[in-house]
Amino acid sequence: MRACQETTSAHDSMMFARDSMLPLIKQLSVFPTAKMYSLPLMNNSQDDRSPLQEPIRFIVKCPEEGCVCPITQELITSDETFSFDLDRPDRTAIRLACQHEFSAFWVLFNWVHNNHVKCPICHAGPSDACIDIAQITPHIRVSLQRYMRKVDKIPTEYNNVDEVNKVRHFVETVVGKSFLDSFPDILINEIRNRLECWNRVVSVTPRILRPYLSAEKSKAVCSQFMQWVQCDQVKNMPNWNGLDLTKGPRSELSVLPLELVVLLMDHVMKIMYGLSFTTRYDNETDQTYHTVFNTPKSNAPFQRPVFIKRFPF
Repeated sequence: MRACQETTSAHDSMMFARDSMLPLIKQLSVFPTAKMYSLPLMNNSQDDRSPLQEPIRFIVKCPEEGCVCPITQELITSDETFSFDLDRPDRTAIRLACQHEFSAFWVLFNWVHNNHVKCPICHAGPSDACIDIAQITPHIRVSLQRYMRKVDKIPTEYNNVDEVNKVRHFVETVVGKSFLDSFPDILINEIRNRLECWNRVVSVTPRILRPYLSAEKSKAVCSQFMQWVQCDQVKNMPNWNGLDLTKGPRSELSVLPLELVVLLMDHVMKIMYGLSFTTRYDNETDQTYHTVFNTPKSNAPFQRPVFIKRFPF
C-alpha cells in the first residue's frame, strides 16, 4: 500500500480510509479471530485540533505463535495487562492495512506519543492527523495515559524539587493523593465533596446556583497555588483578565468558585505535565467526570481566552 500524498489532513484522512478498507476486508477472511476496528482522528497541527470526519481503521486479532512486535522486538503475547478488546482480551495484536502487525498497546502508544498515526515501519497513513485521545473509550485511553505519565517525567532542568513538591500539594488537595500516579477519571461530585462545596445564588432572574468552596478549602487551595506560582512567576502565573492571586482571599469569608479551581487545575496540568484537565460525559453511566488527556507539545506559552468574570479575591 502506498503512503498518502502530502495534501490537506482532511483529504489525506479520507484518501487513506478509502485506500485501506479493501486490504483490511481481504485480510479479515484470512484471520478467523480478527475484527475490524477504528479510532477517531483529529488534526495534529498546533493551530488546528479539529476532529476529522474519517477515522483510522485497522484489524485487531489474536497474535500468531512466534509473532514479534517490530517496536519492542518481543513476542506479541495474549497475556498482556492491556486489553484492547474487552469482548476478546486475547486480541492483543493490531494489523494495519499495509499488513504490518504490532502489539496493540505499543503501536497505540507510538501514535499517541509521537502525535501521528503512520505505520512505524513503512510510514503509510494519513498526514497531519493523530488520535483524538479524548474521544476513545476509557479503558484504552486511561491505560495509555498512565503509561505516558510514567515515561514523561518532569524535566528537572525546568522544574526544581521545591516546585514539584508544591504543585503536588495543590493537586492532592483538589483531586486526591493518588491522582498523579494514575490520572483516574473523577466524578464531579467527588471533587465537590472533597472541596466542601455549597451552592450559592449568582443570579436571581433566572435563578442560577454555582458551587463554591468552603472558606477553609478556599484558603488552602489559593495558598498552595500561589506557593507554586512563586517558584517561577514568569512560567506559572496565569494571565487571565480579572484574575489576581497575588494577595489571596481578601478575608476569612472569601470563597472560591469551583469553576475557578477547575481552571487553576487545568493551568497547572498544562504547565507541569502537558496535560489538559477537562470534563467528559459518559452516556452509559449518565455521569460527568473530570478527566485528563495529552495536549500538543508547544514552545509557546499557554494562552487561555480572556476570562471576563472577576472572581472574589
